Amino acid sequence: MIDGADRRNLGSDEAVLRLLHEAESMILGAVLLEQDRIHELSLETKHFTQSRNRIVFGAMKELQKKNVEINPVTLVEELQDQTENAGGVTYLLELAAYCPSVANLGYYEKIVMKYYDLSLIRNSASHFLNDYTPESAQDLYKVLIEMHSEQSHEEETKESIIMELYESLYEERSGMPGVNTGFPALNGLTGGWKEGELIILAARPSMGKTALAIQLAWESTKEEGVSLLFSLEMSSKQIMQRMLSNLSDINMMKWHNPYKYLSKEEMPRMQEALNAVYKANLQLSDNGLITLMEIRQRILNLKREYPTQPFLVVIDYLQLINVKERFDRHDLMIGHITKQLKSMAKEFGIPIILLSQLSRGVESRDDKRPRLSDLRDSGNIEQDADIVLFLYRDEYYNSASEAGDVVEVKVAKNRNGPVGTVKLRFKKECGRFNGNGK
Repeated sequence: MIDGADRRNLGSDEAVLRLLHEAESMILGAVLLEQDRIHELSLETKHFTQSRNRIVFGAMKELQKKNVEINPVTLVEELQDQTENAGGVTYLLELAAYCPSVANLGYYEKIVMKYYDLSLIRNSASHFLNDYTPESAQDLYKVLIEMHSEQSHEEETKESIIMELYESLYEERSGMPGVNTGFPALNGLTGGWKEGELIILAARPSMGKTALAIQLAWESTKEEGVSLLFSLEMSSKQIMQRMLSNLSDINMMKWHNPYKYLSKEEMPRMQEALNAVYKANLQLSDNGLITLMEIRQRILNLKREYPTQPFLVVIDYLQLINVKERFDRHDLMIGHITKQLKSMAKEFGIPIILLSQLSRGVESRDDKRPRLSDLRDSGNIEQDADIVLFLYRDEYYNSASEAGDVVEVKVAKNRNGPVGTVKLRFKKECGRFNGNGK
């Protein structure tokens, strides 16, 4: 018999309650039949609907920790004065005889987990309907997101990984492992932007990091790729103008009055760039108050629409992401953001390029080339990043520099590859990089 108190999350659907009763009894009976099966379970006591089953499973976990055999006798010894609350000796003996086979243990575990998740959603939805506030809506959204994350994540087995690696020994693969950066030298260091990576692109102002981010986003749209670019500082129109100037090799200042300033030779080039961008799968978002949840939802929607295409997300920039939660220190907030974005990269199997500011400490040194310690709240950012890129233009600090228009792109951290510096040329007036910086 299922207690009325155990109905609170599942409503009055007797069929569901009976199914859960059977599933929970089968799980506990399977452990009593073969105690080693408890090691295979990811369930916790909170996942059980019936209070007596929560007590029994909790006692089983305690016996597991003590390395004591799990059977009705040891359970009674462990339960002590909780035995009656756990259904009594009679119930424990019934459980021991309830499960004829452990073959379907995983199936019953999935049933219990599924309805636990649904009960959380029911509670959050009820709270939202009774307390119609942004806070209750955010709580409901969090529950839905967590449920989706758990369902979408299928952990690979050791055997499947070994088989995949074994097959790679005898299979020649063309192309790069990741999304093309558009620069052969940078591809050589990074292998392209790979699934699950969080890439930090950092520089002091006026080094060209936004221009490079726009160009990287464009490069990933080639060969039917998809790019999602979040601009938290500039409007989508400004981003589009920069991209069109990059593609057409036309001075960005001419966008102040293109009809007046574009020459007869430039007009068809700009039209060609407009057509190319129109056809490309490039999505822009210029919400300056965007939150992590909104970023995640945009990625989720676009990933559902294009599940197999090469995919890149670019966010300009880290310090402008809006965080609803309160933190005692700024570095804890930054750490929260980078951890969440890294989690999104892994969950959706995509690379995310995150632009970041550098501290003013760079300006006080003779050698103004950035270091990892120059990242604002560097410990948190560096820890979560798979790749950290720095941009440096000597011409910015020294107008007479022999480097001219050369920009150094320093791979300062590369979790899965080498570090080093790539030199590109930067045509500032049209925001275009090319790879012959030598």
